[in-house]
Amino acid sequence: MLITDSEATISSLVITNDLSEVPRMSLWLQQALESAGATHEQVFRFDLCANEAVTNIISYAFKNPGPHEIQLHLSRCDNQTRLTIVDDGFPFNPLEKAPHREPISLEDAQIGGLGIDLIRHFVDDCSYERQSDKNVLKLTNTFIDA
Repeated sequence: MLITDSEATISSLVITNDLSEVPRMSLWLQQALESAGATHEQVFRFDLCANEAVTNIISYAFKNPGPHEIQLHLSRCDNQTRLTIVDDGFPFNPLEKAPHREPISLEDAQIGGLGIDLIRHFVDDCSYERQSDKNVLKLTNTFIDA
């Protein structure tokens, strides 16, 4: 069972589309997850996925220059924790990207393109929807130790 409308918000943060904001986001996420009782490994997994998603949003989501807000909401229901990331970039569902295929040889290998696979690997559930001209990416993990 995934988190429903009964989930409780633990913490929220708004950052701008500047890569210098990523460390601030990581610190916020670490503090919020630790205060909610997450283990070091759980914090690491969520932070890794958040860093990948937010870095991609900052680097690729915005057609026009200038500041844009990226909203992050951390919520919890029973033993499930969800990070919801909202941005006003162009519509992009990262989950539609086909999984990475292992190259036949080193010469066939390409740099990059593994971030979405990394997210799929380290979260129990991820979903995307477009709401009110905004991308909404939800990353959910079940924390057995909760």
